[in-house]
Amino acid sequence: MAEKKRNLVKLKCENCKKINYYLWKKKSAEYKLNLKKYCKYCKKHTVHKEAKK
Repeated sequence: MAEKKRNLVKLKCENCKKINYYLWKKKSAEYKLNLKKYCKYCKKHTVHKEAKK
């Protein structure tokens, strides 16, 4: 069976600290994701950072 080349990553809102999104990221990537997304709890666009596993 082929080896997976991607990891599942959680994105957490910086304001309310709740996990809202799950994304796939390459295993070889050494950077942390930092995206501006809509938070359904805050009801506005906020910065979402990659959470610990």
